[in-house]
Amino acid sequence: MNRRARYWTRRILMGIMVLMIGYALYTTVTNEKKKDPPSSGEPAPDFQLKTLDGGTVKLSDLRGKGVLINFWATWCSPCRKEIPAMQKVYEKYKDRGFEVVAVNIAETKPAISGFTRQLGLTLPVVLDRDREVTNLYNVGPIPSSFFISPEGKIVKHITGQMDEIQIEYQVNQVLP
Repeated sequence: MNRRARYWTRRILMGIMVLMIGYALYTTVTNEKKKDPPSSGEPAPDFQLKTLDGGTVKLSDLRGKGVLINFWATWCSPCRKEIPAMQKVYEKYKDRGFEVVAVNIAETKPAISGFTRQLGLTLPVVLDRDREVTNLYNVGPIPSSFFISPEGKIVKHITGQMDEIQIEYQVNQVLP
């Protein structure tokens, strides 16, 4: 390569690098930082969502009970394995002041209905079609669960699949 070609090649590469660094700095400065999910001890953000049967669930109406809010989807393999364990724990503790709010993320009613019927679920399933509550809680990977005290404060946030023993342990931490 002759001298003149090397000169222009270096200049072009330098210009591209400057543009890339400038773009990286611009996006870092202008983008809002992703918020973390609410932490232990913080009040659980209130919400109201429709249930599969057309009713509504409002979190603040569950004050005085220990609550598990679980974010899930039918296509999520760990969710499919976790939800039967949640059902068992729900049945065991619902008469002692424990409530589950299973927040389905952006799926159709027929898909969710078929899934809940297939598993024989009786725990409350609510629909977050527009992901408003999912965004309110800054949920990343699913399943994602929040255990809420009777006073409405977050006791524990767990990301990933739980088994029946883990769920039961956390429920005993939030029971009134």
